[in-house]
Amino acid sequence: MKTKFKIITISLLCLNISGCEYIDNILHPDDDEEVIVDDKFRDAAQQLGLSDAIITRLCTATDKISVKCISKLNDETNQQEVRVEYSFERVLHKNDYAKSYATSRVIFNLPADSAIANISFENSREVEFNEGYEYSIEEPEGFANANLVDANNKTIASLDNLTETSRVSSSKLSTTATASMSNSDYPLTEAQDLVNAADTILFPELMITVTSSSVTEPTDASFEVFTTGHSAILSNYSATFATAIEQSWF
Repeated sequence: MKTKFKIITISLLCLNISGCEYIDNILHPDDDEEVIVDDKFRDAAQQLGLSDAIITRLCTATDKISVKCISKLNDETNQQEVRVEYSFERVLHKNDYAKSYATSRVIFNLPADSAIANISFENSREVEFNEGYEYSIEEPEGFANANLVDANNKTIASLDNLTETSRVSSSKLSTTATASMSNSDYPLTEAQDLVNAADTILFPELMITVTSSSVTEPTDASFEVFTTGHSAILSNYSATFATAIEQSWF
């Protein structure tokens, strides 16, 4: 199957703390240039009901979004895993007290070996504080949920937010937030409607304050919610996700 790429420009996708930035030359896959898919993944995905055309589109990367199509045996569960991972990586943000690198991922898990089919959304952030600052963190109100929202910023689904926080050092902080929707919670048609309508997902950000020898009162150093990565992934792949759900969400 061959896939042609058309260059389109998304004029403004909002990044949190720095307002908005231009994200140009996002590639949308079409049908005239070859995309190489690992035969092991292709065979496994076909056995789970996906068509060859949808497999190719699922596994087609863009110049901003990397894609991994994976089929492997999980050594711990002894179950076959078949999934597609999308990453929009290491977007830099800065404020007066720290810099951070944010990465967004979407993982489409197919129901291999009777596993639950699900789509997981993930935001990770690495924060490096400027020299001389000490930090404290606090969970904001509503931290237990991450909200899928449409283009009007209206919540269309509230998902459980599972966040792992690691104090790497006195000057470094790492967080990874995950939220999922599965075929046990959302039947086929409802899941299709959600991915078609979703513009992005809003993960709550930790409240961060800093102090130093010259800043004795705790001062806000928080970063705003990072949405650009998931907006880009959904704008490129939501229609393909909807078709893949139709073929495999059982």
